[in-house]
Amino acid sequence: MRDVAEPGHILIYIIIGFKSIYPGPRGRGEKASHAGPKCCRFYTMHGTAYGVNYCKKQDCPPGHEAGPTIRDHFLIHFIRRGSGVFHTRGHSYTLSKSQCFVIFPGIPAWYRARRHNPWSYSWIGFSGPGFTENFREWGLEPDSPVLTLDDTCRAYYYLDEIMQTRRSAPGADWRIIGNLFKIIGELERCAAPKRPPAMDNHVLAALQYIDGNYTRPIGVSDIVKHVALERSYFSRLFKRKTHEAPRDYLHRFRMNKAMELLTATSFSVEIIARSVGYRDPLHFSRTFKGRTGCSPTEFRKKVRKFEEKEGFS
Repeated sequence: MRDVAEPGHILIYIIIGFKSIYPGPRGRGEKASHAGPKCCRFYTMHGTAYGVNYCKKQDCPPGHEAGPTIRDHFLIHFIRRGSGVFHTRGHSYTLSKSQCFVIFPGIPAWYRARRHNPWSYSWIGFSGPGFTENFREWGLEPDSPVLTLDDTCRAYYYLDEIMQTRRSAPGADWRIIGNLFKIIGELERCAAPKRPPAMDNHVLAALQYIDGNYTRPIGVSDIVKHVALERSYFSRLFKRKTHEAPRDYLHRFRMNKAMELLTATSFSVEIIARSVGYRDPLHFSRTFKGRTGCSPTEFRKKVRKFEEKEGFS
């Protein structure tokens, strides 16, 4: 049998399959207010798979926490009301209604509701190719994971549509994946005003130098020497393009790598300190606690406890 497309038409093949996976992120005592879809639906378009892992919502109790942990898929929380704090890659973000935060695959993150006016949110976990690149174009990256939504954003409506869809209903699969793409479309529309400016070549060279040498005890003077610019001018240029001073960026970059090692390995704190460019483990531990609010050992214990609770280990 041959399939022939008429001139001016595009022929699209879509194969639908199902795969049961972990039903969704839960913090301490977390109970979703709506069960939502619990299985991952994978949609293969020309050999490319997209999956909706779960979609739920919750009114969080005061001080409710989730994480820290690492996931193998994207997870976005859309805040409906209240406020809370989101922590990832050495940054803390205080967020409230009409904002969302993106947890990227492989990136440690955790979040906590405020004790006064705790947040309520909807969340969706999903997988698929191209999302990382698209998000980056819209200014959404692991170092910039927060987006403020405008008053016309319909993402909340599409999330409710997914949660209200009965899996056994005819056409349910198409509506779920269709609403996922509509949600992504809303992110692009709301992100349009915050697209990042073009990166300066000197700043790009500095970022590449840090990425390739953070395991050595380098400092800002080494970076300045590498890019061959006067220090004060380079610092202004770097901050204008990255919104961080070179020293702060270098410290945060190292802390991010340390969190990844603490999460994914059983290396000692001393080994991890040296692996991210610190000769003195005590100095590393003090810096880590100043950035994250807990010591390296405490951070690792939190990760292990959460993973055991959620059945990840």
